Amino acid sequence: MRIRIGLSMLLVATFVGLVPGLATAGAADDNSFFVSGQVGGGLNLGEGGGFGLNLAPRVLYFPVKSIGVGGEAGFGFYSESNYSSLDLAIGPRVAYFLKFERRRYPRSCCLSPWMGSDAMWMPYGGLSILFLMRSSKFGNTTSSATGYRARIGAGVAPRIGDRGTAFLELGFETSKMSGGGSVHSGSTGSRIYLEGGFGAFLFR
Repeated sequence: MRIRIGLSMLLVATFVGLVPGLATAGAADDNSFFVSGQVGGGLNLGEGGGFGLNLAPRVLYFPVKSIGVGGEAGFGFYSESNYSSLDLAIGPRVAYFLKFERRRYPRSCCLSPWMGSDAMWMPYGGLSILFLMRSSKFGNTTSSATGYRARIGAGVAPRIGDRGTAFLELGFETSKMSGGGSVHSGSTGSRIYLEGGFGAFLFR
């Protein structure tokens, strides 16, 4: 628990320390920031059922236009009939935002009334490599394990005004765990994910 709190505080402290350095910029321009959070989950309809929920807050700094570097945290919960797990992940992230300065929504696009006729599409791709900790419970047995999680994805982040966005990301995730006293806590797995969220570009 102390490790989890410490990692979360480190991410928050890093962000708070960087914000005062904001300089004049635009979205995804050099010396700007991007703060976002996304959520995903699903139901397992097979034998035993199951439910999963994933949260992924992110912070990026753009040292040059379109290229963002920063960090990502991950909080995951999964539960089925006789098994549950709780994940905490944190690590670096790099992303590239394709900024079309003169591209706008087509006039016939159904999103224009909400996003505005001047809003821009911002396709992006990103890679995260995270240190992963997992605590799990199988029946009456509890265990813990550590490992890594790698995520690579691409998405689109349509702008809402000058700073906001509601984005959608499709990607591939793989993870490997070791340790603990349960075969369920030490494992390797991969999945395709689809997640959405909200974000804001920070600049002056």
